[in-house]
Amino acid sequence: MDPVLIAILMVAVTIASAFFKKLPNQFVLCIVPIVCGLLLGYSITELSDMVMTQLNTAMKSAGYMVLFAMIYFTMLTETGMFETLIQGLLRLSHGRLNIYVVMVITSLIAAVGMLTATVVTAYLIVFPIMLPIYKKMKFDHVAAMTIAQTAIAAMCFVPWGIAVVNSSVFAGVDALELSQRLMPVSLCFIPAIVLQWIYFGHMHKKSGGLMTIDWSADEAGSAEKKENDLARPRLFWFNLILFLLVIAGLATSIMPSYFIFIFASALMILVNYPSGKDHQKLIQKAGGRFSGTIQMLIGISFFIGIFQQTGMTEALANAIVTHIPEFLTRYIHIILAMSMVAVIRFIPNKIYNSTYPVLISVGQRFGLAGTDVIAPFVCNMSLATGCSPFTATTHVGTSILDMDVNSYCNKGMKVQFVTNIVIILTGILVGVIR
Repeated sequence: MDPVLIAILMVAVTIASAFFKKLPNQFVLCIVPIVCGLLLGYSITELSDMVMTQLNTAMKSAGYMVLFAMIYFTMLTETGMFETLIQGLLRLSHGRLNIYVVMVITSLIAAVGMLTATVVTAYLIVFPIMLPIYKKMKFDHVAAMTIAQTAIAAMCFVPWGIAVVNSSVFAGVDALELSQRLMPVSLCFIPAIVLQWIYFGHMHKKSGGLMTIDWSADEAGSAEKKENDLARPRLFWFNLILFLLVIAGLATSIMPSYFIFIFASALMILVNYPSGKDHQKLIQKAGGRFSGTIQMLIGISFFIGIFQQTGMTEALANAIVTHIPEFLTRYIHIILAMSMVAVIRFIPNKIYNSTYPVLISVGQRFGLAGTDVIAPFVCNMSLATGCSPFTATTHVGTSILDMDVNSYCNKGMKVQFVTNIVIILTGILVGVIR
């Protein structure tokens, strides 16, 4: 059968399955490529070899790092280090909060929370603390979530995050290498974030909300304060210094990233949780998070391994280059990236993930590396998924802020559509998006 037709069928069925949600996406990514590979005449043994080759590559580049990173960040979150940092941010205001200060603090807390590489955790860190302030100032919750989501998206370059892990498998590069490529792109979020503060500040004043209130850091946390027997406030400085050493080790690549997280996790356990009961509980909690990630890595490995090694990617790329004008083909990844916020508002983001192999193959014909093609998508995709009702984390954020999810998505999508374009244009102007 024609590889182009099979490739189109494979992508179409994958997208349709994600839309109708009749089967978990992990299974779709495994089953659909196998069927398509069989239609092309390959045997089960040949397809299995393709998948295992790709899976070994994916685990080496990202899987082992994510496993130990999740153990480390689960423990770090439980120690209360992030909460202590956040209370310190609130104290910097000396009890007097201007609406612009509130927006800046929201962005900073959301960014710090996203160091855990989990959007839900970032929401659970920022919103319970800031919600009483939003209510007192009558600050629009749509604006609050949009600002937080933009800061979260800017932090999606962290190499232990699912966005980088999945994209690195598609791009065929190490997760740390892709993360380093994305750091300059994440800096392009800064002008867009500042523009959001100005816009939402103007809208807040126009709506008659309070511009300034008196507040204290203790007051902000009092309503949501919970007893946590795993908190280690007395070890704050040890945990902070270890965290900074981990970041420095990752930035300098002094050893494989999973080695860094193995040693950091071991030190965290020895110092913070010497009791076997405590660290077993934390490892099990991290294991639950890793389960979903490893399933996605396996599914993507099935998809990529069969899609590429059966020649479907190359065939589809040839068809695109042949039938689309060259000036459009050269920039097709940027065109798709600019449109994704509006598209993903109504269609699951798998429509983009499924096209990565083809986009990368097309880009290589114009001298673009896989990381160049992926660069406009990884962080910016979070802007789109953050205002999509097809994303579970959107429902978590809107429920904490007591908003209707569809109403939020309709309003947030308009702001994030403009924000996404500003970021991409900024990246093009400074040369970090090609």
